[in-house]
Amino acid sequence: MNSAARCAAAVMAAGLLPFVAPAAPAGAVPVAPGAGPPALERMRREVAAATGSRRVPCWRNVTIRSAANGRYVSAEIGWDGAGYGALRARATRVSPWERFTVCRDAYSGATWIRAQANNDFVSAELDYAGATYGLLRAQAQRVAGWERFYSNRAPGGTFSFYARATRRWVSAEVTFRGRGYGSLRARATSVGAEETFRW
Repeated sequence: MNSAARCAAAVMAAGLLPFVAPAAPAGAVPVAPGAGPPALERMRREVAAATGSRRVPCWRNVTIRSAANGRYVSAEIGWDGAGYGALRARATRVSPWERFTVCRDAYSGATWIRAQANNDFVSAELDYAGATYGLLRAQAQRVAGWERFYSNRAPGGTFSFYARATRRWVSAEVTFRGRGYGSLRARATSVGAEETFRW
């Protein structure tokens, strides 16, 4: 069993959520192997190498919508400093900031996400503290441990995703106010409405 499959098995064994092989994101545009831009093809190769998979499907124009507030996830590329690229479930309509590219090993659910607005990979920020610990940001130039997620398929066409680096589920912080409203953070040990999304 490869490392990605072992991690998926550990998630199941921990009783966090039954793991079901994820389906293709609804409405996303599939990208055939070798047909994408260099960054996407590099992303596909890295998923394959990390998971031992021979075939890694990728999709463009993926949107992520929070079940907790019904809002689309945006990459805040207009922000600067430590907030640059922060992911927040705050948009009521889809614009370029709400579109992502996703590559995923269908067997293990190992998933990499890239914001199309700035072409950066999504990371879980483990070096942040307090209310920003585990904040998801589209700011990485390459894929490493903080950029690896596991996604599943849940009843009703929804999904939840799990950050390998924090070993926590991603939450949309709908109880936060102001600039932090809807921030996505890898911090939950169980799945509820805040940890449920729809592609």
